[in-house]
Amino acid sequence: MPSHAQYLVAPDVAPPPDPYTNVIRVGNTVYVAGQVAIDEQAQVVGRGDPLLQAEQCWRNIERCLAAAGAKVTDVVKVVAFLKDIRHMDDEMTVRRRYFPEGRYPVYTMVQVANLAWESLLMEIDVTAVVDD
Repeated sequence: MPSHAQYLVAPDVAPPPDPYTNVIRVGNTVYVAGQVAIDEQAQVVGRGDPLLQAEQCWRNIERCLAAAGAKVTDVVKVVAFLKDIRHMDDEMTVRRRYFPEGRYPVYTMVQVANLAWESLLMEIDVTAVVDD
């Protein structure tokens, strides 16, 4: 990693269970690791409910970005991994709440066979660019 990378800890986001960092800032770019529907105590939120899980994913993303001095509207790229493509509408409903109409980030969405825990329905990672 570049020596000027800032490895940050987001308050109110459960620390990663594996060897990675939730949020890193390099210059004006902020990278947020895939966020899932777990709360501060690493408990799954919204078991079986894709809307509640999307809300928790975006809540975690917002907290990670804040730790890096960014906000959700600084996001330029979103990658979403869904266990069931039919949950796409739920994720999009939540994402629309965060961005002004017509100012959406680029977006990639894929259906995956599984995620880290059986009860998780989606994982979302983002990249943001912060103005000086």
